[in-house]
Amino acid sequence: MNEMLIVEKEEVETNLHRNCFACGSNDGMGLGLKFYKHEDGAVFGSFFADPKYEGYSGIIHGGIIATLLDSAMTHCLLMKDIPALTGRLSIKYSTPIRTGTVVKLEARIVDQIHEMFLLEGKALVDGKRVASAEGKYRIMKRMVNQGAEK
Repeated sequence: MNEMLIVEKEEVETNLHRNCFACGSNDGMGLGLKFYKHEDGAVFGSFFADPKYEGYSGIIHGGIIATLLDSAMTHCLLMKDIPALTGRLSIKYSTPIRTGTVVKLEARIVDQIHEMFLLEGKALVDGKRVASAEGKYRIMKRMVNQGAEK
């Protein structure tokens, strides 16, 4: 994304996910992601591929990559005050992400069907797409810790 098009930098802080492994303020135990809003509603952020997140030697674990993309897509909704849960997440890994690199994350809402949102995300290193994702997210009707409907 062209950073000159940024109209505001908006961090999402909410009681719904303050302890989130991906973006919460959980005393350095998580990924520490921060996302910002683009004028077109998309979000972007970055992640330093620290060796503590590797799977195979020198390569970031695929589950971490999935978490990065899921978090970016979720923040598209959160920045519109729409808390939602991941219903389906599909990841395409194009190139291994080496430790020591900076991963740029981008995500956007593609469509909405009733209470279901379709989103897409991508991860880039040095401008090259290294992973992409498609996700379906359902609006949360109540707090997760309240349990399922009976």
